[in-house]
Amino acid sequence: MKKIAAIYSLVLFTFSAFAQNNNDSRTLFTAGGDKVTVSDFTYVYNKNNVNNQADYSEKSLRDYLNLYENFRLKVKEAEALHLDTIVSLKSELEGYRKQLAKSYLTDREISDKLITEAYERSKTEVNASHILVRCDENANPADTLVAFKKITALRKRIEKGEAFEKVAKESSEDPSAKTNEGNIGWFTVFGTIYPFETVTYTLKKGELSQPVRTEFGYHLVKLNDSRAARGQIHAAHLLLRFAEKSTTQQQDSVKKRIDSVYALITSGKVSFEDAVKSNSDDKATRVKGGELQWFGSGSSIRMVPEFEDAAFTLQKDGDYTKPVKTQFGYHIIKRLEKRDIAPFSEAKSDLKKRVERDSRSQVAKSVLVERIKKENGFVQYPEVKTALAAKVDSSLAKGNWRADSTLKNSKVLFVLAGKNYTQADFVDFVEKNSKQRNDKTKDALLNEYYDGFVNSKCLEYEEGTLETKKPEFKNLMKEYKDGILLFELMDKQVWTKAVKDTTGLEAFRKNNEQKYMWQNRVEVEIYNSNDEKICNDAYKLAQKKKSGDEIKTKLNKEGTKAHVSTIDGKYEKGQYDVVDKIDWKPGLTAIKKINDSSFQFILVKQIVNPEPKSLKEAKGYIVSDYQEYLEKSWLAELRNKYPVSVDESVFKSLIKK
Repeated sequence: MKKIAAIYSLVLFTFSAFAQNNNDSRTLFTAGGDKVTVSDFTYVYNKNNVNNQADYSEKSLRDYLNLYENFRLKVKEAEALHLDTIVSLKSELEGYRKQLAKSYLTDREISDKLITEAYERSKTEVNASHILVRCDENANPADTLVAFKKITALRKRIEKGEAFEKVAKESSEDPSAKTNEGNIGWFTVFGTIYPFETVTYTLKKGELSQPVRTEFGYHLVKLNDSRAARGQIHAAHLLLRFAEKSTTQQQDSVKKRIDSVYALITSGKVSFEDAVKSNSDDKATRVKGGELQWFGSGSSIRMVPEFEDAAFTLQKDGDYTKPVKTQFGYHIIKRLEKRDIAPFSEAKSDLKKRVERDSRSQVAKSVLVERIKKENGFVQYPEVKTALAAKVDSSLAKGNWRADSTLKNSKVLFVLAGKNYTQADFVDFVEKNSKQRNDKTKDALLNEYYDGFVNSKCLEYEEGTLETKKPEFKNLMKEYKDGILLFELMDKQVWTKAVKDTTGLEAFRKNNEQKYMWQNRVEVEIYNSNDEKICNDAYKLAQKKKSGDEIKTKLNKEGTKAHVSTIDGKYEKGQYDVVDKIDWKPGLTAIKKINDSSFQFILVKQIVNPEPKSLKEAKGYIVSDYQEYLEKSWLAELRNKYPVSVDESVFKSLIKK
């Protein structure tokens, strides 16, 4: 990340999709024979001069032109040195391209709609129940029909008057329905799989859905209730546990204990935090005063309903609940902070990431794949696929299937953008990507691999055309390529060279000695002690001209806490406030009491007149200045090597004021 940051600060000339579209092809200047157009220049000038700084005044344009000339000269030199052939840089560029391409390999319009949809749904929480009939997403038509008929029959039972809860408990293939009667509780966006979420948010209170297909099978969904999202809460709790199978008497005993703790807190005899540390059975949070992670709407962390409901009744930070019973025991909950749903402008970035990680991202990708097929003459030959499938055995599910030689042929499975993709191509894909799978039949697995192969080739084709289809992608790739080349070149010619060239640094220091000077300084020895008597003894010894080492040897006895310490140094005004406050004249200052257990006096040894700093003393400043010197010298060489010629008439035509 540090290198990437350095690249962006180095390049300066970034590109953006929102930069103005300028097709002015007039040559503004040449650098070593390479033409640079007006649009090349104004594109980056507008982007990098934000906040109305791109005023097109002569001074602004001239200053930026000089920067841009230097930039193009460095890039030309990097290319002349063939730095773009260095394996590590090529690998880095390829990695960046792959990463950048991901954001382009989706349908942008659909993606934006999904982000907006997610935000709107995040404003509401829903409480739903469901009935599930399991069916593999790649099940054959016969098995799919059986599952569909079964879910349809269950829906008819409910339509005829049977209670949803009764049908769910008896017939749902979700094991939890035996105890919760199909009720999955409150959730909001990203709280469940996308198709299930979508149908839930389209229902009215009490309404029953039509059969809904997901990766798990067919569902009937019933919306029990909805409410405005409650936001997220940061809370702490005190927990007194009772065993899972504890008796009523045992639970009552725990209740009496927590009531007494609650009484101590409310009376002010003990703080909530101290009560937690002394009593809470939650070892993970006890040492932190009971503090929990944020939970609630849109959070990946949810608490049991009784806990959440109680926490959200708290009206202000610092309030705490009466004892609350959950399946884990009794809690006292304290509200630390609460936050409501963020505005869309603040939430958009996080929602975009969550959409990309969520199954709904496949919607945008599927739309893109279908568009790629349509635009590029996609044609497939099902009979070839069928013939191939007949020769695939059950070892496919074990992940070790290997095709015989008859399948590694040139029979065409499909055509995309005029290119044939054969059985041999598909077989190679399967052999490389298959793994042991117990969740699907052989035919379902083969269909999955085939769809994956087709999709990968569509996206691979699209990725290969991004530079021609997406100007902003091309510009970003050029920016990054120029950046890593310049980083490598600047490191070689300026940065590392300056740090390692100690001879050059010392010569540069001597030639610029007056720039790296100490002002008047005072040389002092500061004595500190944690014992007043020891400090007085040290003072007497210092009066007798004893050195600091002699004083410490005499007074610092082994095994005692009382001791004296010293600090030696030379200081300018403003470097050390303790030294600034004393008179700068040789001799001892009076003993000063710093606090109840600290005493100090200072020996002023001498006043040091201005003198040059050594390389060690000023190395940071000298290295920085030397790097600037090296860069200027190098740029002069580049301008001599690659002459720059500006068309002044074209340049002046850009001036607006």
